[in-house]
Amino acid sequence: MPTSNQTRKYLSVLARHPAFLGALIGILAAFSQALLISAGGPEAYGFCVACHTRDLVNGMTNLIADTTLSLAAISKNAILPVMSVTGVLIGAYLAARVNGEHKIRRSDPKTHVIYFLCGILVLNLAMIFGGCPYRAALRTGYGDITALLFIATMAIGVVLGTLVLLKREENKEDN
Repeated sequence: MPTSNQTRKYLSVLARHPAFLGALIGILAAFSQALLISAGGPEAYGFCVACHTRDLVNGMTNLIADTTLSLAAISKNAILPVMSVTGVLIGAYLAARVNGEHKIRRSDPKTHVIYFLCGILVLNLAMIFGGCPYRAALRTGYGDITALLFIATMAIGVVLGTLVLLKREENKEDN
């Protein structure tokens, strides 16, 4: 019979394992999807960073500027805008602070502008091509081949981007 200390150590290792975290996130996303559909939400809306960001920005703009920007049906009927993206950002920040991984990097304003514009580009392309990876995975589960292609091309982009960043870091170390 394992001791309490061994159990804690095992749970600590398990909680940091990527497969466990991936499965946990998948289960939570599916649960979220079921709750949102039962509340009148559209299919594949369980946890979509692009769609929830759009609804958050459009909803706040509608409230502040009295516009009629489009929202998903569930966001139109909600008292508050979808706050999942805000929760993810706050959670990521707190996790980085608790684990001592939060670092502010100094760089020139040009770099910040490039990052900002690339973020806008990514969100707009996500809206054009069917949403973020979470939504694409949910749509693949519904049998959408386009979403599967989206996931494959995104994976290729991540691999290529990682290789470029690794090569850049190798070049910095050589100099």
